[in-house]
Amino acid sequence: MKPASFLPILLLPVIPMLMFLRFVLVPRRRMKQRARELLTEQPNAEHTSVYLPFQSGWTGKQLELDAKIAEMAKTGWTFLRASEANPLRTLQSPGGGLTLHFIRSQPRG
Repeated sequence: MKPASFLPILLLPVIPMLMFLRFVLVPRRRMKQRARELLTEQPNAEHTSVYLPFQSGWTGKQLELDAKIAEMAKTGWTFLRASEANPLRTLQSPGGGLTLHFIRSQPRG
């Protein structure tokens, strides 16, 4: 057999790695960069963290996340980042959960 015939088989593991890079690592990097920028713009901002237990299955999680961010935005909080919640806490909800971090700038007085 020619060595070129093994090339597709050798490249097969590259496809999942590229998908992981594109859909997981790049968005996380952007989120961290955005959070860093917000914190440098507002160094004295008030911080809060909210645990979001997911009640829906795989497809409804983004909707729940967006709804919670919109709810917090109504009260003046700016979404900073999401992080993995404590595993002991996520066991209590059927769909797992995230810890959402928000900031709110202090009124200048």
